[in-house]
Amino acid sequence: MNKKSVFKKMSLPLLSGFMLLAVPLLGMAALPMPADNSLIYRVHGLDAGNVLKMYKEPGKEVIVNLPHNATWIARRNAQMTIGDKVWEKVSWDDQTGWVLSDALEEDPKATEAANARRQCLVDPAVADKECCGYPEAAKGGLFKSIPVYAVQDLSAGESLMMYVDHGEDAIAVEIPHNGTNIVKLGQRAEAGAFAMERVRWAGQNGWIDASKMSFDEAKTQYGDAKRQKCGGVSGGVDFKASEVVCLPAPVIRRLQESGALDAETVKKLLEQAPK
Repeated sequence: MNKKSVFKKMSLPLLSGFMLLAVPLLGMAALPMPADNSLIYRVHGLDAGNVLKMYKEPGKEVIVNLPHNATWIARRNAQMTIGDKVWEKVSWDDQTGWVLSDALEEDPKATEAANARRQCLVDPAVADKECCGYPEAAKGGLFKSIPVYAVQDLSAGESLMMYVDHGEDAIAVEIPHNGTNIVKLGQRAEAGAFAMERVRWAGQNGWIDASKMSFDEAKTQYGDAKRQKCGGVSGGVDFKASEVVCLPAPVIRRLQESGALDAETVKKLLEQAPK
């Protein structure tokens, strides 16, 4: 199977014309930042399958690919210009680096949730601050362990492709090389040695290459402990094994069009698909 398949190597995305890797730093200048740093941001202006690259320094050394719909991005109060492009220092997940400023916009929903958590943290009436921000809807019910998985065998600048069912098509979402908090949904499609697992990641359900995911024991233990402490989880999922099912035709088509699979594997998957 061609390894470029369900993960994407370091390629210039939609924003490639803005990267200016070879631009001299003669035009670099610091810019003033907004006083309000309580806002949360998301990626904007990218289509599914494209990424916003986070760099160690503006345009130099990729740290991680942010998906086209990534959110919970925090500004670090540092900007600079190189030529006519503005770069922004941000944090996302546990990574901090530089992205193009015009690829960000405020996420009102995430901002509201973040501010609610801040208010909880300073509220003297709240004794257990660790549960601040934990969703009320998840409180109560029977606790169940939820195994969490992480991306494996990829390097910075590569992404694991997740194909999200979307009617007659399958939208490609790129999971970063160090992505985690992937949860199995109990369905698996197989064709010889190749297998795709249906998972949930970042609020979306989709299909990923099963060989590129590994059990994340530390994240699993942390998540289980917090859910148990903060009220249990209603309708929790605990999949020990996945049922073998047919891969949706739109996903097969996307894999075929991308050159991800050899003809024999595609043939096997199509033979399984519902007529």
